Amino acid sequence: MARNVFDLLKGKVVHAMKPTCTILTLALCLSNCHNHAQMVNGNSADKKPAMDSMAFQKLNKLFVVGDFDGDGIRDTVFQHTVSLRTGKEIVHTPDPFQHEWDNMVKWFDDQEAEVYLTMNIQNPDTLHLGFAQGLYGLINVGDNNADGRDEIALVIDHLDFSAVNSCKIFSLCKGQWTLLKQFGVLEDAFVLTDEQVPVFDQIEGFLENRNGKWMYRDYLPKGGADQKGDENMTLLILDKCH
Repeated sequence: MARNVFDLLKGKVVHAMKPTCTILTLALCLSNCHNHAQMVNGNSADKKPAMDSMAFQKLNKLFVVGDFDGDGIRDTVFQHTVSLRTGKEIVHTPDPFQHEWDNMVKWFDDQEAEVYLTMNIQNPDTLHLGFAQGLYGLINVGDNNADGRDEIALVIDHLDFSAVNSCKIFSLCKGQWTLLKQFGVLEDAFVLTDEQVPVFDQIEGFLENRNGKWMYRDYLPKGGADQKGDENMTLLILDKCH
């Protein structure tokens, strides 16, 4: 059944705590997530605390530095979380340690929250990442495909009920962000180990820099639900932009 993978560290998490489910428990999870959706949108909403009485905290937003356009000058990619309803940047969000995950999802849904990336160059392309509260990680993996530009890896902090996520690797190809690779990860990799919110420069067990070389492991199964994902880390090799 759905579980909270963060309970083991006494609730110390990077972002809001959510009921989670993995591929191995998908059938029961779908039923559980359907029930959660009914709680958010259905008649049980009157059991939740009023939104205007919620406790808030500052939303953590990430950035990463590198030469992403290949001009030899260091650039910065910035994460934004905005409200499409108000047209403004979201600065503060409900405190995940004081509110249920259903309430968190409803608040972001009411805000029509969207996450996107911008860069401090002339005429930058905007990378829209959709409905989410932010990013778990935003990492410069260097010029892996030897095309003169650094690539970025990111994991979106989706507003869902699953612990299964994906790492996406993008490159700025001909001025536009292009997806070069995607592989499965587990959100367990983003659990805090102390009171400070870390800036992840790798994803333990899924994307690691070993002796100057990036290695990765794909959690998602290959060829069907009855098969397993990769068990070992392999060398990350990215194709060049087409």
